[in-house]
Amino acid sequence: MTKRTLRYYEDMKLVIPKRSNCGYRLYTEEDIMKIERIKDLKNTLGFSLKDIKNFMMIKKSVSEMLENDSSKDTDEIQKYIKKIKTQISSIENKEKSLERIKKRCCDLLENLQKLDSSTYNV
Repeated sequence: MTKRTLRYYEDMKLVIPKRSNCGYRLYTEEDIMKIERIKDLKNTLGFSLKDIKNFMMIKKSVSEMLENDSSKDTDEIQKYIKKIKTQISSIENKEKSLERIKKRCCDLLENLQKLDSSTYNV
């Protein structure tokens, strides 16, 4: 991961490392785990950084609610459940889209192989 990427994540408030007296960024173990999670969500699942930021904000808010007296926060919990369901739906749509692309690619490859084999059989 490049320095530029880490700075960009910091600008987006995805990771906020502590600073030394000299101004150097000091990444904690938790920061490193967040960076790995961001990388996985982005590269493996195809999330945008905006989606990742929303996901992390929801996760943080839910964690904070669970630490507090959540009996007063039923409406808030319902809002977060709705947001999470929206995220799940988005992931499912991305999966369907990727499956369609995969099928098109496989069909194209199959047609190219047929074309290639018919060219040599003439």
